[in-house]
Amino acid sequence: MEIWQILIICLLLLPAFYLANYIIVKKLVLQKKQREDLMERAVAISVARRTASRKDKYSPEPRFGSRKRR
Repeated sequence: MEIWQILIICLLLLPAFYLANYIIVKKLVLQKKQREDLMERAVAISVARRTASRKDKYSPEPRFGSRKRR
């Protein structure tokens, strides 16, 4: 195989490489966004539970953060 044939094959495969790279990166970005959204929802639920439990006088003290001194 001559050098010009190798160059033509490489040039023809270049768009396929860019397309595959675009699809893979797009998929990874979507997965990262879904993980971040899931984490934000979990934190929001945790904060909502904690603030709701503080309203109750007889609820146990929170596991995280500062505790009230007597």
